[in-house]
Amino acid sequence: MVKAQKHDLMELEILKHVDETPLLNNRKAANKLGCSVKLAHQLLGNMVSRGLLHVKKHHSRRWDYFLTPKGIAEKARLTYEFLDFSMQFYKEARKTSSQVCKDIAASGKKTVAFLGAGDLAEIVYLGVKEWGLELTEVFAENHKKFLDISTKPLSSLDESEADVIIVCLYDKSQPMSKRYLPSNIKPCENICWVF
Repeated sequence: MVKAQKHDLMELEILKHVDETPLLNNRKAANKLGCSVKLAHQLLGNMVSRGLLHVKKHHSRRWDYFLTPKGIAEKARLTYEFLDFSMQFYKEARKTSSQVCKDIAASGKKTVAFLGAGDLAEIVYLGVKEWGLELTEVFAENHKKFLDISTKPLSSLDESEADVIIVCLYDKSQPMSKRYLPSNIKPCENICWVF
């Protein structure tokens, strides 16, 4: 399986940005990537030295970046790898979440809650429907609703009345890492994971 490396995803983000606009500096790149200014500077410098980007320096505070032919080819390669990884992630998440839901249904439990309301929750919901389970609650910080269910804050997770809480969150830098939980959530006996 192709593994999407965080470094590759950062480079792809930079290449996509530069394809849209040449205006980029270390601080803007750091904000876009969610990393330190130092790391953004290293990435940009590395990409220039590898011939992916050409830089035109106007003055000390204005540098414009442009894609080189090699940069265009690298952007296409990284985009293909990311799409391939995304399809593999979807297939693995669909298969695994279906098995999790099957196991929950086989144990006689009927109600589930989701911890998270993003793309993985949408995949897991297919398994919930497939195995006749009922989604009663969704706990999420960045979403107000999931389908027709209003979300609850993560801080109220311990008040859940669902038989099982399915973790529908993942570490974006390592999407299929085992037993991911946000740092402010403690595992309990009725939590189960897709990964």
